[in-house]
Amino acid sequence: RQHPNTLLGSDNIKRYYRQDLSAYYFDRNREAFDAIVSFYLSDGQIPYLCDTLDEGLVTREFEYFKIPLTPREFCPEPSPVAEEIRDNTSIGQWKAKIDSLINVPESSRLASLYAIIDCLFILISISFLVLETEEKVKAHFTDPQDRYYYPLFGLNAFIMAFFTADYMARLWSAPSKNAFLKQILPWMDLLSILPFYMELAIMAYHGPQEAAAGSAEQQGSGGWYVVLRVCRVFRVIRVFKLARRSENLLILLRAVGNTSTELFVLFVMVFMVVLMFGSIMYTVEKTMTDNANGTQFNSIMSGCWWSVITVTTVGYGDMYPETPLGMVLGTVALMLGLVLMALPVTIIVAKFSDEYERSKN
Repeated sequence: RQHPNTLLGSDNIKRYYRQDLSAYYFDRNREAFDAIVSFYLSDGQIPYLCDTLDEGLVTREFEYFKIPLTPREFCPEPSPVAEEIRDNTSIGQWKAKIDSLINVPESSRLASLYAIIDCLFILISISFLVLETEEKVKAHFTDPQDRYYYPLFGLNAFIMAFFTADYMARLWSAPSKNAFLKQILPWMDLLSILPFYMELAIMAYHGPQEAAAGSAEQQGSGGWYVVLRVCRVFRVIRVFKLARRSENLLILLRAVGNTSTELFVLFVMVFMVVLMFGSIMYTVEKTMTDNANGTQFNSIMSGCWWSVITVTTVGYGDMYPETPLGMVLGTVALMLGLVLMALPVTIIVAKFSDEYERSKN
């Protein structure tokens, strides 16, 4: 309360309290926030804390938190004591610099360039995943005798080396390894990288021709071919690497995470409705049909399949009721599905608006 005109010292801080975390939550740069906290604790007399931060980033953060100082006023010339502290924490400074480079594109021009290269490599890698299933160009990616195979393989290997170095750098520079490993995105990154190294191991053991054959599905379904094909499917997870580069997408993911309880209730309700209508539709169609060939609803499982497609308003049309009562039940299931699907939308939109306002202020 010594600085009532700042964000943390005013009543506006109440907007950032998260009931699910039982804490105040600010989706801002971590290192800059440490510097801002030091403003309240020591009147800005921790110069070594500022040396790892970009001045433009600190300026934006100060304006957001309404700190009445410029970065130059906040970070005075380092004293001999500060130089000694900085030398003793050189590893920590390098970690902070690498973390800002990888995770905060707006921290510097080099960080922005790194983010652009990262997104470009992700798009190229996803393009490879799609193109290698096209008949016209499949040989370029799967046939070692093709003249484009090794250049494309080399480019893919370079991109995977970049992803591997990026993952190791994120892990090394993370302030808390436990917190890093508890997140979902790092595990998705790891799953998207592993198939490439499994393919390299198979190439080293069986040769490039055998590994390419396994990826091209030219062999049987047994042995290591199945393992390779299954693992290569995980490469599609690579698309989630783009999530960390989109602030709005991260806001949406956090909003969905904050509605986990409501979504769980929705899934339970949908399961109950699907099972109920699937069982009733099976009984009605099996009992009342006049079709000489019988009914498409041969079991409760087939009835539940129809119910899922109807309640979710997909409507494949592969199964449909033929009796008048079945048609009435189908109409009721469809209308109830519309209501069930609409309920969580308003909650997610409200959570998204809260997260967006909290991040943009």
